[in-house]
Amino acid sequence: MIKKFEEFETVDEAMVQVAGKNKPAGAEVLATVIVEHLIKRDFFKPGIEKMKREVIGDIKKVIIDSTF
Repeated sequence: MIKKFEEFETVDEAMVQVAGKNKPAGAEVLATVIVEHLIKRDFFKPGIEKMKREVIGDIKKVIIDSTF
């Protein structure tokens, strides 16, 4: 039986292929995972939800620019 995502107690890792023609999509997934984790750990000030897309976009750009 395959578990649904919600059925897992914790998710300690995320693996995303960030290369080739799918690099932007993979980078966005990875950036989203990073931002969600930081939000859960209260690394951002209140109001981050308004800027979440911009923060994800900035992290996505760093990932794309620094991977090959």
